[in-house]
Amino acid sequence: MLRLLATDRPAGVLRLRRGLGVLRAALLFRRCRTGELVNSTGPVRVVANGRISLGDRAQFAGGMLSTELICHEGGELVVGAHAFFNYGVSVEASRSIHIGDRCLFGSMVRIRDAGESGIFPVTIGDDVWIAHGALVEPGSTVGAGAVVAAGSVVRGVVPPRSLAVGNPAVCVPLSRAGPRAPGTSPVAEEELRAAVERARAENRVHREGAR
Repeated sequence: MLRLLATDRPAGVLRLRRGLGVLRAALLFRRCRTGELVNSTGPVRVVANGRISLGDRAQFAGGMLSTELICHEGGELVVGAHAFFNYGVSVEASRSIHIGDRCLFGSMVRIRDAGESGIFPVTIGDDVWIAHGALVEPGSTVGAGAVVAAGSVVRGVVPPRSLAVGNPAVCVPLSRAGPRAPGTSPVAEEELRAAVERARAENRVHREGAR
């Protein structure tokens, strides 16, 4: 490490930060089941009265607000490998929340499996992007490769490879979010395009930050 700092200071500083992030994660998630090289560059509030499991290389970014992982007694919260959480994300499991591999969560996203109507499991598939400020409600299933646009509220099922946008979220296949789909108004088309671009831009920022 000292030799790398002397010969390539930026690379050495980056490696040092990664090492410190792994050590911080080991302390933060000491009551959780964790995979290899889980990393946290900021504060995370962890309430592990139930079972929390984090996959290999899960990443938690620092920022203005801390992220929180809450699992109540008898509950299960499972996060897949290579998941990325921006600051201020809240995940609260009373029974079951399952998050797949390589998922990306923008800042201020909220996921919960309990509400006024009861407790219902939440499942998020692999390669899902959930953008800033979105809310995933109890009983929801987000299919693999789906995108949830910023500020959207998901209640129910988001099919794989689709875009969920609005409150309540309306789902459109991602293949239709570019050229205008039959019967789609110009205003709706622009809203869909803007939502896709926001999600893609946030994804690029997240991936650069996770390197």
